[in-house]
Amino acid sequence: MVAILNRRSRVRRALVVLALAGPMASALAGNAYAASPVALGSADSFALLAGSTITNTGPTTITGDIGLCCTGTAFTGFGSVTQPGGARYAGLGTAAEVAQNDLDTAYDDAAGRPVTRTLPVDLSLSATPATPLPPGVYDSTAHGVLQINTGLTLDFQGDPNAVFIFQGTTLTTASAAAGSVTIVNGGSAPSPCNIFWQLSSDTAGVTLGTGSAFKGTTMALGASVLGTGATVQGRVLTRRSKAVTLDTNTITRTACATVTGDDDTTTTPGSTTTTPGSTTTTTPPSSTTTPGGGSTTTPGGGSTTTPGGDDTSQETSGDSTDDEDTATATSTHSRAGGAGTGSGEGSDTTGLPFTGQNIVWMLFAASVLLLTGLALRRFGSRH
Repeated sequence: MVAILNRRSRVRRALVVLALAGPMASALAGNAYAASPVALGSADSFALLAGSTITNTGPTTITGDIGLCCTGTAFTGFGSVTQPGGARYAGLGTAAEVAQNDLDTAYDDAAGRPVTRTLPVDLSLSATPATPLPPGVYDSTAHGVLQINTGLTLDFQGDPNAVFIFQGTTLTTASAAAGSVTIVNGGSAPSPCNIFWQLSSDTAGVTLGTGSAFKGTTMALGASVLGTGATVQGRVLTRRSKAVTLDTNTITRTACATVTGDDDTTTTPGSTTTTPGSTTTTTPPSSTTTPGGGSTTTPGGGSTTTPGGDDTSQETSGDSTDDEDTATATSTHSRAGGAGTGSGEGSDTTGLPFTGQNIVWMLFAASVLLLTGLALRRFGSRH
């Protein structure tokens, strides 16, 4: 009788270990995949990319490249747009077309990532200040609509370049703080460079509420509409045939933080991108701006502004001159002549990045598997 009870006890212990091993291995796999950023390729240097038209109302500031391709070339209302850094490209054969090609690849990459957790349509319910959302790959019920109605708090867990990927059809945010994204536990200078929003609706992709403070890179099949006064730290990337509508907005293309020590980080917009296990440095064209000037862009070089220009962009052999409210392009501008490298370049987007967190997970999983093997061997030898 005692021998039977001992045997049953060993069986129970073996079953407990087996029950733990499966979920831990699954968690390890999901964590490893989410830890790999989406490589944007040449689209990385763009703060704003659209397919048909870009329409602006009011004073808007855009830091980073601006691109328009491939079904239209009309910039409307750009007389009140300020571009402190970056160049403007429009049409086929320009850096905007190359960026759209790379955006296609990045979009498919983000869409294909395995989901680690499904959230309610209102993401705010799962990402409060009391219970912030950890890094991972997320979708909503039925892989559908995404909303931010009472704020979204993301827990970077000590990684200034933590990776979040949200998969959905459309994204709509509320106004002001209720539609804003907040980062916690990201160190002294966390960067939203690796927050990605992959949106599959071919009609309305992104709608940001009035005065909201959004973070991340949107990759939308449908149109993008930024409400009055909405700000974006990241990128608004809209694919080939859709428009972008702006109204007194600020869009700042923010590079990843440079990890300089155990806890020290610095973030330099538009200059350096760091991914786990590797470092990619991107230096976009420098620019000198004189109020009222036009711009000239040379492949591999910067842009120089001369007085007397206006707001229409025409590029020939990599040079562009701004005129009012329209844009055409005949450039054969190459990727090397004004396109930056991707935020994930230099890292393996399908392999396991050897970050400290993942090493801990690997050791833990190995321990679980070892214990499972020992338990099964002991059980088998006595059975």
